[in-house]
Amino acid sequence: NLPFPERQVCEHPNMPLDTILLLDTSGSMAGRGMRELQRACEVFLDGVQETAKQSHLKENIAIVEFGAEARLLQRLTNDYDKCRRAIRSLKPGGRTPMFDGLMEALREIITNGGVVTVAGRPLCPRVILMTDGQPTDEKGETPEARSRVLNAAKAFSPLGWRECGLPHPVPIACVGCGDCDPSLLDEIATVTKGMFVIVQKIEELSSFFKRQVLLIRFAAKFAQDMDQLRSRLALAAFLQELGERVEEAELVRKTTKGSLLVDHSRMA
Repeated sequence: NLPFPERQVCEHPNMPLDTILLLDTSGSMAGRGMRELQRACEVFLDGVQETAKQSHLKENIAIVEFGAEARLLQRLTNDYDKCRRAIRSLKPGGRTPMFDGLMEALREIITNGGVVTVAGRPLCPRVILMTDGQPTDEKGETPEARSRVLNAAKAFSPLGWRECGLPHPVPIACVGCGDCDPSLLDEIATVTKGMFVIVQKIEELSSFFKRQVLLIRFAAKFAQDMDQLRSRLALAAFLQELGERVEEAELVRKTTKGSLLVDHSRMA
């Protein structure tokens, strides 16, 4: 059972989009890993800020870390300087309490999140989860820790969102590296209708975060044209116009179902 009551929620047509950055700051991220994570988040924030200027589509960002402890570092805001300060304050340490991190993200969406309507189409909140390790609990890396993470993910899913008071099902975009559990991240992405990708090198994180910005621009541009939104070719052309080269495989969600465009799940 999750510690959140059911409540009435509604769409907020004038509010920004909501994104939670859920970041692994465990001890294994020390050194280059933490520097690259911070750089990737800065790239993401720069892109979000530029999108707000270009399309008047603002995005609220919240930052949650899970490492020595799981905590909300920055509530949802479009004050991107605050977000940058939170990112720069990240310090590695501890294990990988992913369940607790998901709970913090869930609380923040329930408390301050909502659904924004763009060109008559609702866009729900999203979570971007980055990890380089296996989930842990007080006993370390256990089957129970993994199971709890999957149960938490179900709370964000189309089957569980109403029970815990979310404004809408929330897709989780998972990016893993290092010693992460690919099958777990795949399951999280599948159950929440999000996406999953593995980066072979920590330096590739920035490219992943940049793509997350561009997908929102694509959704905003074609919000009135569902055929375009469902078209991989349209997405490829859009990204290429922005100087991003993409392969066909990158346009397909890296999940077991593997047949839908990466970010279409965010469209209600």
